[in-house]
Amino acid sequence: MININLIGYYDHLENYKKVEDIAWHKLRDAIDASGIRIMQVTSRVKSAESVMGKLRRKPDHYSTILDMTDVVGMRVICYFADKIDAIGDIIKELFVVDEENSIDRRNVIAANTFGYMSLHNICSLRKSDEYDDELTNYRFEVQIRTVLQHTWAEIEHDLGYKTEFGVPRHIRREFSRMASLLEVADEGFMRIKNDLKDYTDSVISTLESGDVENITIDAISIGEFIKYNAAFNEFTKSIAAISGAELITVSAEQYINQLEFINIHTLKDILVLLEKQRDHAMLLAKNVLENSEIDELASTVGLYFLCRAHLIWGDYNEIELTKYFDTETQDPRKIARNVTRILSQRERYVGKDK
Repeated sequence: MININLIGYYDHLENYKKVEDIAWHKLRDAIDASGIRIMQVTSRVKSAESVMGKLRRKPDHYSTILDMTDVVGMRVICYFADKIDAIGDIIKELFVVDEENSIDRRNVIAANTFGYMSLHNICSLRKSDEYDDELTNYRFEVQIRTVLQHTWAEIEHDLGYKTEFGVPRHIRREFSRMASLLEVADEGFMRIKNDLKDYTDSVISTLESGDVENITIDAISIGEFIKYNAAFNEFTKSIAAISGAELITVSAEQYINQLEFINIHTLKDILVLLEKQRDHAMLLAKNVLENSEIDELASTVGLYFLCRAHLIWGDYNEIELTKYFDTETQDPRKIARNVTRILSQRERYVGKDK
């Protein structure tokens, strides 16, 4: 029986906790500063029981707690596999990485098998960062994995599947099949991410060329249109200038169904709507914003007033207006209020035009 006092667990525990706190904050702050979106950064110090268990299982490998490299363990869970190496580079900048004891499970798993894959870096604090020399002698492990790799590891742990020995062949085969599905899904999400980036770049390039004739409206195209189209940008800024408001970037996705309802299907259609309803939309905006204390407006405010102008100066009846606002909200009272408001404004403005 290994005596916990002999391995010095409690003698080193306070220093391990200090190392954990320093390393966790440095890593989290550096990832935040990099702009890489991750799910989480977690950390822990192994319990005395866990340390004793590992020493008991591998007496030839570890003689004292200081031989162990994962008493302090951190885990970075990211969304996409292409961020694993980027986070690995951040770790190399922050800490001293023990390359000999670090392991990239993506490279060591057999080509014809599937299973747990992640990047494990064995690290220590840099002496040049002016930490106590004592603290820089403690090693810690940083694991980097995707959400799906993390899912796989947790399921594997929960099932208690530590080795294939003694497990019936049909269960081993099913286990491998499930692992392959998660690996394929990880790669599939990466392809989707790259495809979305390529599509976004294509939309931006087309917008910059001024050719919007055949770009259909979707969440990406309408968002980039609002940002990059000069005519629409000028229109939106003119609305904000009425009250001196700041434009806050928000998603325009909520307007897709509304634009579809009024037969606006392409970005070219939005420009046609702008040309037709700009003066009416500005009139509505002035009546709402002039002399107001509104100091922030959504970047979609131009779409809001264009759609309202189209409804007011259009010939939609009460039933059609109800259907339009049903694309905006499921609250029947709010729908009714919006319909009443449009009909009232039509009577007020359209009567004046005539």
